[in-house]
Amino acid sequence: MSPDRRNRQVHDALDQWLREGQIDPAAHSRIGELYPLTRWDWRSLGRWFLTFGAISLAAGLLLLLREHLTFTLPKLAISLSVLTLGLFAVGRWLPGKGLRMLGSTAELLGGFALIGVSFVVGMIYSDGSGNWPALLLIDLLVLLVLSYALGNVLLLTLCSVLFFVWFGGRTGYVSGWGAYWFGMNYPLRFLGAAAVLVAAGAVHLRCEAGLLARYSGFAKVWISCGLFVGEMALWLLSLFGSYDLIDGPWHFAEDGELLMFNLLWAAVSLGVLALGLRLRFGMLVGYGVTFLIIQLYTLFFTQLAETLGWLLSLLIAGGGLLVLVIWLESQRQKRRAATSDT
Repeated sequence: MSPDRRNRQVHDALDQWLREGQIDPAAHSRIGELYPLTRWDWRSLGRWFLTFGAISLAAGLLLLLREHLTFTLPKLAISLSVLTLGLFAVGRWLPGKGLRMLGSTAELLGGFALIGVSFVVGMIYSDGSGNWPALLLIDLLVLLVLSYALGNVLLLTLCSVLFFVWFGGRTGYVSGWGAYWFGMNYPLRFLGAAAVLVAAGAVHLRCEAGLLARYSGFAKVWISCGLFVGEMALWLLSLFGSYDLIDGPWHFAEDGELLMFNLLWAAVSLGVLALGLRLRFGMLVGYGVTFLIIQLYTLFFTQLAETLGWLLSLLIAGGGLLVLVIWLESQRQKRRAATSDT
C-alpha cells in the first residue's frame, strides 16, 4: 500500500471517529499531522469515471439495440429481466476476482435495468391512470432492500434519486396538477421529508460504529439526500413563498414571508457549514458553502440585477465567482504547502 493511500485511510478513520464522538478535535488534529496528505486522490476520481463510463456504455448499447432490433413490449420486458438478473449475477461474481468496484457498478446498472422492467410491465398492464410514481415507489422499496442486502452504496445513491423523483411526482398528482414539484406543489412537504432523511442519516451514522458497521458510508447518502431536498425546497420558498394552490398566475408572496424564508435558508446553510467545520465533515462544508453562494446569487439577481442592468450584473456575478475560485484555490495551495512542510 502506498503511503498516500495509507494516510488517506487514516484520515478517513479519524474523521469518522470525530463524528462519532470517539475522539476530540485536538486529538484528531494531533494524530492527523502525523499522516500528511500530499497528492490528489486520483483513485477516488477514477471510481466516478468508472461508474459514469459503465452507465454511458449501457445507454449506448440500448440505443444500438433500439436502432437495429425491433422489440415488442413483452419481448422487451423479458430481455430487460434477463439483463437485470445477469447484471446482478456479474456484480456478485466480480468481487471474487478482486474487482469490487466494478461489481458494485454492475449492480448499479442492474438497478437501472430493474427500473426499465417496471416501466415496461407498467405499459403492458396499464389501466390508463398514468400513475407512474407508483412504479417508482415499487422500484425504490426493492432497491432499498437490495442496497443493504448486497452492501452496495451505489444502489443506495440510486434510491435517493428515486425518492426525489417519486416524492415530487406523487405530490404533484395528489395536488391534481399532474406536474412535478418545480411547479411549486407543497414545497414545505419536501422540507419535512428532508428533516426526516437527515435525522435518519444521523442515527445511521451513530449506528455505523456498532450495529451497522458493515454499512459504513451509507449514512452519507441519507444525509446528502436530505440536505439536497431541504436546500432545494428552501430555495423555492425563498423565491415564491409557501402555498398549495396554483389557480392561474404564480403566487406573489409578501415581502415579510420571503424575508422569513430567506433568513431560514441562510440559518440552515450556515448551521450546516459550521457543523461540517466542527466535525471535519467535508460533505457538510460543501453543501453549506454551495447553497450560501447560491442564495447570494439568487438575491443579487432577484433584487439588484434589474436595477443595475443585465450587462453590469453579469460582469459583477462572473467576476465575483472568478475571484472566489482563485481565493479558494490559493487557500488550498497554502494548506497543501503547510502539510508538506510538516
